Amino acid sequence: MSENTSFKIDNISLFKQKALYWANMFSTFCALDNNEYKDNNYATYEYILAADAINFLEEKNFDNLEDFKKGKDVFGYLAYDLKNEVEKLSSNNKDNLNMPVLFFFEPRYLLRIKDNKVTVNRNYPEAFHIVDYIENLELPQEYISNNITLDLNVTKDEYLQNVRNIQEHIVEGNVYELNYCVEYFKENIEIKPIELFNVINTKSKAPFSSFLKFKNFYTLSFSPERFLKKEGEKLISQPIKGTIRKSTNPKENAQLKATLKADIKERAENVMIVDLVRNDLTKSAKTGTIKVEELFEIYEFETINQMISTVVANKKDDISNTDIIKNTFPMGSMTGAPKIRSMEIIEEIEKQKRGIYSGAIGYFSKKDDFDFNVVIRSLVYDTETKYLSLQVGGAITYDSIPEKEWQETKEKVKAIVEEL
Repeated sequence: MSENTSFKIDNISLFKQKALYWANMFSTFCALDNNEYKDNNYATYEYILAADAINFLEEKNFDNLEDFKKGKDVFGYLAYDLKNEVEKLSSNNKDNLNMPVLFFFEPRYLLRIKDNKVTVNRNYPEAFHIVDYIENLELPQEYISNNITLDLNVTKDEYLQNVRNIQEHIVEGNVYELNYCVEYFKENIEIKPIELFNVINTKSKAPFSSFLKFKNFYTLSFSPERFLKKEGEKLISQPIKGTIRKSTNPKENAQLKATLKADIKERAENVMIVDLVRNDLTKSAKTGTIKVEELFEIYEFETINQMISTVVANKKDDISNTDIIKNTFPMGSMTGAPKIRSMEIIEEIEKQKRGIYSGAIGYFSKKDDFDFNVVIRSLVYDTETKYLSLQVGGAITYDSIPEKEWQETKEKVKAIVEEL
């Protein structure tokens, strides 16, 4: 089957929106969108859409992943609770979604966009039919909000007290930093996942956005963060720690970015996670190849400014992709440091299982490369139970101000909540 049937697309943004409706004819699909983000230095494609599962892997651990993906392009996710397989940990918190902890599928159809061209993995007549069908789709009328008000699984007083409890752990030397998450949710609600994704994605333009559908689950992720990428022999991780609002006034926004860059507390958070990433990569990297390419860089997104660092390394010769991921999962930016003790405390303080949140969505390529985001700024919806989940978290340090952390969680989900 040819993988070189290409077509020029005049309006890429519109094509991507329509393509989701085509893909939704199938029970399984995954879309990965970098939204033409110009500062995404390690982007391979502008957009990838994998649709219709030829076969799939649904597991409780990593055991069969290496064999399943061998010689194929496969797409899927790794849920946070795979931590229980990587380390001697357990999870007893309430699971409101009950998704598998690992899911990957081999797609029948694979559409890739780069340089205003879409490439389809079919011969010309079939590829032309797919592209023509997508381009001639009529988009539904403008999305109208359902006026959904999400509930929160903690009160403000509980949140502030939990932050203080974490800081007591820090004073006692149990952890240096911990990522604390809460859940916004709504029960018995009807939403239109594709319409909602298209509206929010158009506004947020996050560089690691993804849309995953399988069975009765939809995950709409507007993530700004890369977990880990392998490109040839090179490994790339880009942890985020440090957030400040964005202003529409360029002069004011420049001041906000400078404030974030100079913030001692945010820099401390960031460097701790950089050290953790470097430590995780030592298990998979050749000695002496781990480097910090960027430290405390401020990236500007559509709705927010964030502090990002980039850590790179060359992989060892005889290590599998699955082992590389196991050695670094879950990502340090969503746990804390030290990692294992942080995850134990997270289990004690948080009420909900994180599930796919704090996990990763992405792909393994038949060329033996991979790329995964961090599942944050994400909605998860179960069409059977009508349950909608939006988790959000932040890094707590000794210098954290509980009230400020409370406000930061609201700022991170503001763009999504407004559309609901």
